[in-house]
Amino acid sequence: AAGAETSSNFFIGFLFLPKAKREALSPVYAYCRIIDDIVDSGALRKEEARRMLGFWREEVERLYQGRPTHSISQALLPHVRAFSLPQDAFLEMIRGCQMDLDKTRYETLEELESYMEGVASSVGRLSVAIFGTSHTAPDKVQEFARLFGLAFQLTNIIRDVGVDLELGRVYLPAADMKEAGYASGDLELRVHNEAFDRLMEVQYKRAKLYYRRARSLIDFRDRPGLLAAEVMAHIYEALLDEIKAGGFRILFQKHRLSGWRKAKLAARAWAYCHGF
Repeated sequence: AAGAETSSNFFIGFLFLPKAKREALSPVYAYCRIIDDIVDSGALRKEEARRMLGFWREEVERLYQGRPTHSISQALLPHVRAFSLPQDAFLEMIRGCQMDLDKTRYETLEELESYMEGVASSVGRLSVAIFGTSHTAPDKVQEFARLFGLAFQLTNIIRDVGVDLELGRVYLPAADMKEAGYASGDLELRVHNEAFDRLMEVQYKRAKLYYRRARSLIDFRDRPGLLAAEVMAHIYEALLDEIKAGGFRILFQKHRLSGWRKAKLAARAWAYCHGF
């Protein structure tokens, strides 16, 4: 549930980084894209996709032994050392994407969060290692990365409900659907009723809470250094609010923000991070 929209939002945040950090983030992002594409492009059969993920597990091992064989991991090598990038975050990305091969439904929020931590929080953890923080406790920085990852991915999931249905994937937890009184058969038929609105309101409030909790963890002095993350967060949260304001019309359409709107949100993120 990522795709081009995620890429463009990431790129806007990317522009706000100093050169050395851009150069480190670039191969990290290339790594995340290649892992995501193995599973999401639809070009590979499941067995082939699993074999490719297996190659990358071994390649991460080689990377941390200082002998990578792939051009992306070779580009990562100096940055892994310079920014102490966590090895388990690279492996987490693989674990999360593998879940898309193994399952198309999620029973509980815990199951869904485990998936989102794999495909999104892992990227957050690698990113914050590059952005750097000096005033926030390390465990709080890790939790910030985890929560922003959950917030971004749940926003993606909400936006892409209709698109994911076409791929036979449902990321809305079955427990939430049951609680809202919305039948899975109704989702297959794209029924938009009051129960669907209740279901989506739960997802919306959950995502808003992730954003709020993440921001509350960071010492204000570290905000300027985390501007790239906050630019993405401002864009994603605005998208989330727009989807709600539009009455959760997501079963047949995909919401997007204009380039002009994103530029204004980036400016607002800059002002927020610099205390204006």
